[in-house]
Amino acid sequence: MDRYLKHIFGFAAGIVCLVIYIITLYPGVGFMDSGELAAAAYTFGVPHPTGYPLFLVLGYIAAHMPLPGSVVYKLNLLSAIEAAAAVVITYYAALILTRYIIQNLLNTSGKKHTVKKDKKSPQNDDTPKTRKNIDDYNLMIYVLAFAAAVCTGLAKTFWLDAVQVEVYALHSVFISLIMLYCLKIMTGLNEPSRKNWIVLFILLGFSLSNHLTTIFFIPGLLYLLYLQYKSSSVFMKKVIPYVLLVIPGLLMYSVLVAASGSGPYLNWSDLSNVSNLFGHLRGADYSQLMFSSTSKFGKNAGDFFSNLPGEMAILPLVFSAAAFLLLWKSFRSFVVFVIITITFNLLYAFNYNIVDINTYYLLVFFLFGLIVPAGIIYLLSFGNAAGMLAKADEPKRSLPKVLAVSLILVVFSAAYNFKECDNSSNYANADFTVNAINSVENNAVIISYDWAYLYSGSLYYQLAEGLRPDVKIFNIKFLAVDWYLKTISKFYPDLYEGIRPQADEYLKVYGQSDKVKAPKLTALVGAFIEKCFAGFPLYITVDLVLAKETKQFVDKYAMKPVGLLYRVESKGSPYDPNAGVNALDLRYRKIEPKSPQEIHLLRVIPGMYFETAYYHYNNKNFEVSLKFLDKALEIDPGFRDALNLKKKISTETK
Repeated sequence: MDRYLKHIFGFAAGIVCLVIYIITLYPGVGFMDSGELAAAAYTFGVPHPTGYPLFLVLGYIAAHMPLPGSVVYKLNLLSAIEAAAAVVITYYAALILTRYIIQNLLNTSGKKHTVKKDKKSPQNDDTPKTRKNIDDYNLMIYVLAFAAAVCTGLAKTFWLDAVQVEVYALHSVFISLIMLYCLKIMTGLNEPSRKNWIVLFILLGFSLSNHLTTIFFIPGLLYLLYLQYKSSSVFMKKVIPYVLLVIPGLLMYSVLVAASGSGPYLNWSDLSNVSNLFGHLRGADYSQLMFSSTSKFGKNAGDFFSNLPGEMAILPLVFSAAAFLLLWKSFRSFVVFVIITITFNLLYAFNYNIVDINTYYLLVFFLFGLIVPAGIIYLLSFGNAAGMLAKADEPKRSLPKVLAVSLILVVFSAAYNFKECDNSSNYANADFTVNAINSVENNAVIISYDWAYLYSGSLYYQLAEGLRPDVKIFNIKFLAVDWYLKTISKFYPDLYEGIRPQADEYLKVYGQSDKVKAPKLTALVGAFIEKCFAGFPLYITVDLVLAKETKQFVDKYAMKPVGLLYRVESKGSPYDPNAGVNALDLRYRKIEPKSPQEIHLLRVIPGMYFETAYYHYNNKNFEVSLKFLDKALEIDPGFRDALNLKKKISTETK
């Protein structure tokens, strides 16, 4: 029964988290990369660097499965399943770690039997009392491993990655698998297994084919190689060639070349030219992007340490901290491995200036969650774990306390992060994107600046759901990269012909210093806006209007607010009494601001309605102005500027 019980606990950990993930799952497209990744998976295009070929293959299969629900919902569900699988694997990793710790403590205390009953072990005393003691130890270990797995799965960033289409849910699977085999190797250095090393290197290759932050493992793995070499140099010399087993996983990147060769709309870096693959892997496009930003090491470091307690739901982090005290006595080599890995991860990740930086700390959060059982043992024993376990019938006496603490940690983790991670009614970006696209007339052009909102979402809705194919949507930053110009040339040849001279001049200096490129790029962007303005109804997003980098372009025109967007017009254009009226009938589901993106949209949407209201107010059209103010207040009833303007109109019309 014991072996079944072990697996039942692991399965239960995965099911508990999966149910929670499904309850809190995004119903549609989310923010940041969600829309673009869903579009790339559905169309088998090439997503942003580093391309994530394994995600792309699995996503394509999931997106085309004959199941109910939208494409993006199926991909969101795939993330939930992958994250739940990672939780199950984490359980087995925690099982190995916890069993090893307790066995070492028993050895320290003078116990003569192993924790796990083994018929081959001469130390086993096969009396009924000893068998019962072993069963109690095992049950305690299963409970502790269950707590570690669920607490890890309910860490905030881990949880948020599980409820929307993202590459990080699959990355969590590989983090847990790699740590599982690292622990197998580390706890069996004196009886080394080639199989474990072979599997570890294969996993590393396929993990790299999903996300290159797998490199955060490298210093820790070098230390692991050193430990194995110190234990058995002869064995280690035979294992070294197995490093080549990472190659099959790395060959997955050929999938991106094949996808690019089919000429999809989403074709980052244009990998049909294989020589571009290396640049795509190192994210060369990001250094070329217009108005790209620099690193912010200090701010990232400060944010990480201030946010860490909330990430781990506070209580599990207390036990993680205590765990180091016990592990230093019972499994010092593992502590060194953890410190090396975490230090390298943080020092490397702190240099990145990206919005979703927390996902780069996933390995750190995982390691803190994994060691929770050691902290529980340490604190319940008041720092004397070996002495506690040496007592007769101690497993039986400790089990209720372990159960109680584990249950408290699991429930507290779920409750603490639930509100922030619950995206079951989060339609903010979906509504904003769809409504913005539907608010413009036929054959219009929309130019955006930010990636996280309308642009990424529009890729999904247009490429996967066929929404408004007549509307052309561009991101002004991407005009700085050559592959995007090729995309415009291929899919919008008439538009490209109008900017060909400026594009050719820019491409001549592409890849050179910013000082050389800047004037050519400025001319290209200006020509692009002029061409769109001359040939199509042109709309731009509020972020483009407000960005100081684009001020030189928008100042040439009049910006007429029309609901969710600005209509670009010539300066001195006459007043339009119908400006934005079609946006009055758009519907929005309630925004419950938890994330920075939701907070942003809760300002932008009513803010744009207010801007349109003010446009009509300035032209003395109070009736229409009041309609837009009511719309703004429908979304944000406490919007002070809208309330004040409404009061002002009421006073002026008396």
